[in-house]
Amino acid sequence: MASRQAQQFLDRLHENVWQGMNRTPRPRSAADDTEVQSMIDQLLSLRSGLIGRKKTEELRAGLQRNERLLRATTVSKYEDARTIQGLHRLADTMERAARIAGFPVPERPLLGTLPTGRVNVVTLVVPGTGEHLVLFESEFSGFAYLASKAVAELLPYRRTPDGGAAIELEPAKVRERLVRHPESARRFGELVTAYLETGVPYNAPQYLQEPVRNTWAGVLCEAVQLFALGHEYGHILRGHLGQQRPAAWLGGPELAEPEEVAWSNQEEVEADGEGLSLSIAAMQSMGYDLPVGFLGADFFFTMTHVLERAINVLRHGRENVSTGANATHPPSVLRRMVLRHVLSRHNTPEVESAIMLAGNLENAVELLWRDLRPHLLEAHRAGMRPLRQWRD
Repeated sequence: MASRQAQQFLDRLHENVWQGMNRTPRPRSAADDTEVQSMIDQLLSLRSGLIGRKKTEELRAGLQRNERLLRATTVSKYEDARTIQGLHRLADTMERAARIAGFPVPERPLLGTLPTGRVNVVTLVVPGTGEHLVLFESEFSGFAYLASKAVAELLPYRRTPDGGAAIELEPAKVRERLVRHPESARRFGELVTAYLETGVPYNAPQYLQEPVRNTWAGVLCEAVQLFALGHEYGHILRGHLGQQRPAAWLGGPELAEPEEVAWSNQEEVEADGEGLSLSIAAMQSMGYDLPVGFLGADFFFTMTHVLERAINVLRHGRENVSTGANATHPPSVLRRMVLRHVLSRHNTPEVESAIMLAGNLENAVELLWRDLRPHLLEAHRAGMRPLRQWRD
């Protein structure tokens, strides 16, 4: 259980970082309540023909009840109650699955968010204590969901004999759908551009999505976030000490003491392996097979690789820029390659299927990147740059 000192330290971090960005939190308003109700109505309209009137009303009541609980949740004015609730729900799922699988479970660190300028998770040390803060980039969850949604929009699917649906990742079928539905690439580009230019992925134009694709996007997003959290738990389980160094990027003379834990490349790779095991166990506890669990971890690196290149193009006019000695993590492509190699040691048909599935999803995202890259180059020449907070 995190101490009050840790929570107070996080509150001070938020205040300092937000002031440095010349931003203030926007308080909840009646317009937000109206927007939430509209979103609930839209969601129910998509599902009403599939689940019947009684189930629709039960779903409405459940969504409205959850919204009331969120409003009553006490969090810092700098954090979103829905996001914090989501992080703890992920931790509950992963810790429960780990115990069932016989994995050790560490004491839960303080989970929170912070505008970090990294599509990742950062670990900070609470001064004068042995406590750690595990902080997700503030918009990480939103971007993970919208990126999953954009990719799901691209992928074709087929109906199965039992009335379900199966997403298809065969390259030829994906290319054919992109030709027939070029709006998939446009929406993906709008998302990446909005995130890098404004820091808020939801500033991209939003759109409704048919239930099959939206369900699959939700599953992929869940797997991505479980891996990100599992990676941090992996550091704890492995007993990694890392190196504490001043978190100069937080800025501000009144908060000079924050120290970031910088893991070695070897520690990062080891934590990736632990995070993979934890996230797959969590996904399997919800009824998903190994390929789906692995897909979340693999897509995490595919997603960050796109943003790394996009930042480079907008800032430097080229996608490959050396990160130098100050890089905080090994390159995403390298970590993805190592993770596939680790999984491939288990020579079973399910593992082969998982790696093939991940490779096909990578290829699908590359199609979207090839469409986006020239638009980013044009934007760079026109003077567009990513927010200063983004670090390349």
